[in-house]
Amino acid sequence: MVTSSSDENVHQSALRRVIARRAANSLLVLAGILLLTFLALHLAQQGRQGLPVTVRSAVTETLRQIVEYLTQHPKEYIWHKEIVPAGALIFDLFTKSLGLLLVSMAAATLIGGGLGVRAALARNKAAGPLIVAVSILGMSTPSFLLGMLFWVLNVKTAGWLQMDQAPLPPVGFGWDLHLIMPALVLAARPIAQIMQVTYVSLSDVLGQDYMRLAKAKGLSERLQLAHHALKNITIPVLTTLGTSLRFSLASLPVVESFFLWEGLGLAILQAFSLDMPALVADLIVSLGVMFLLINQGLEIVYPLIDARLRKQ
Repeated sequence: MVTSSSDENVHQSALRRVIARRAANSLLVLAGILLLTFLALHLAQQGRQGLPVTVRSAVTETLRQIVEYLTQHPKEYIWHKEIVPAGALIFDLFTKSLGLLLVSMAAATLIGGGLGVRAALARNKAAGPLIVAVSILGMSTPSFLLGMLFWVLNVKTAGWLQMDQAPLPPVGFGWDLHLIMPALVLAARPIAQIMQVTYVSLSDVLGQDYMRLAKAKGLSERLQLAHHALKNITIPVLTTLGTSLRFSLASLPVVESFFLWEGLGLAILQAFSLDMPALVADLIVSLGVMFLLINQGLEIVYPLIDARLRKQ
């Protein structure tokens, strides 16, 4: 009993240290984002006015603006000709962008993972170069160009089906068909990366001895895939998903402005054009919080999948 209680205390102490370390790291990341945001805003303002910039003046002015932002933060913003509480506005925009991002990540996992699994199971030597080509195309195509292609396909589909209007709404916000095009554009790069990683990882797993043993025991291909193969490629796929998250966040303003999705990305561009530095900082920090939350969520999932990580 004493040993059990001692082990439990050790585990709780280790857990508290881990939580404290992660919280401190997250605060440092957010502080860095805030510093870079106000520095960029100051440089942009000086550039618009045609004024020279020195390192000392830039650092001094940036620190002054940060202190003012933290001590005199606006309680309300005038947004779309309405007075809105700052917290309510940020929360509304945050949830809209988070929802779009989560849908795009789910689509990327299902589409990219499905295509990668299909290619690996086909055992076709031509699949490798094809996967690489599709990955390069998906990762190099700009978001605005992909959005225009979806617009064209949307209109062409209405013509082919002899419909009075396009099957998908071209712009606007809504938790319905409005989600499809912006989510797919946002998921394009992750789909390409996940497809490549899934194909390579599964092709390697299928050649392992334990897979041959499972086949020799008479297990069906579906059971082999479900109980052995997919379990071993889940963590590489999730890691790829977390890696591609930063590209999705970087594309968020372009995608949201292109499809007029009322989230953080579109609001950042609007707040910058309206010269609202405090709101710009709020929105960019919110993107940082979103990035940290999703990454922390992935780190929580890892031990649930791999028992070795759970023991650590």
